[in-house]
Amino acid sequence: MIVTGSNIPTAEEVGPNPVFSLNRDLINKSGQNTTVEQLLKTQPVMNASSVPVQNNGTAQAGPRGSASVSLRGFDPGASLVLVDGRRVAPFPGSANSGAGFVDLLTIPITAVQSIEILKDGASTTYGADAVAGVVNLKLYKDYRGAQVTLLYGNTLDKDAGE
Repeated sequence: MIVTGSNIPTAEEVGPNPVFSLNRDLINKSGQNTTVEQLLKTQPVMNASSVPVQNNGTAQAGPRGSASVSLRGFDPGASLVLVDGRRVAPFPGSANSGAGFVDLLTIPITAVQSIEILKDGASTTYGADAVAGVVNLKLYKDYRGAQVTLLYGNTLDKDAGE
């Protein structure tokens, strides 16, 4: 038997994966200017009720004082986090499943210029740690200066200031 050709889909037939991009203007307009975790939690691709893994005192979803991204409700170890297109060393602890994850609280939101989220599974491109998808945090290059972010909110009755 002689086989000519292939039934494996190529890049021309499959096309690029959909990428959701948040630039600096959208980040500022979102009102989530405190941490990367809070910004990502408001995105539809995340399971807002449990994702990113809580930064809580009971550590039910991971080590205390940490926050990780978990696309589409998968385990944090199934979502790959890149910084400027490069893999990041995992947090020294692990999630309840034992998988390593990147602590989002180590990256200040003011250093982030844009965020790209590959919502579909990308394990064929990036490996088994990208089954749920990829989050690429693009940081400012050659940044000089300082940035201060102040937030204030209150009700119309002036009884619940923040």
